[in-house]
Amino acid sequence: MRHYTRRQVVLSLAALGFTPLTGLAADKTALDLSNKQRLPGALSPALSPDIVQALSESPLVYLSPLHHNGNPSRCQAEIWFVMVQDALLVCTDSKSWRARAAATGRQQTQIWVGDVGVWEPGFDQHLKLPSLRATARIERAPEAVDAALEAFGDKYPIQWLLWGNRFRRGLADGSRVMLAYQLSPA
Repeated sequence: MRHYTRRQVVLSLAALGFTPLTGLAADKTALDLSNKQRLPGALSPALSPDIVQALSESPLVYLSPLHHNGNPSRCQAEIWFVMVQDALLVCTDSKSWRARAAATGRQQTQIWVGDVGVWEPGFDQHLKLPSLRATARIERAPEAVDAALEAFGDKYPIQWLLWGNRFRRGLADGSRVMLAYQLSPA
């Protein structure tokens, strides 16, 4: 069975006419984000209004663990996210750089909020997006993981048909982890 990226699924659905696609490679319309994600009220006072708005409207974030000197690592990528309580959560391969960084003590992370395309080496479009710092940890609490999975299904309903069971299976067999990022004002 061939595995497709989330972006490939969105673009394929758009090409078939199941989802409109205008402008960005994976725009809010294509991701069915007409209903903004409800953010926890506790975030609003701590974060700038542009970050709160971006978090409520964006389908993606770009993440980079920070080196001990505070510089972002070269490993960066766009990724789905959800907000649950006061944390930004992502589900990722347990062997990914973001999971390994969190597990080995490199918890400080830079997050850019928005969608400007697929990250590739030399890509810097995401650096123009609103950004913030966060502290990463692996989320193991079953109720938090379940809440995140439900939020992913609500935020990405079409894509969740393909990815929902993959996320659940991966979390169950250890091939995926749920990362929680505690947000800090930049």
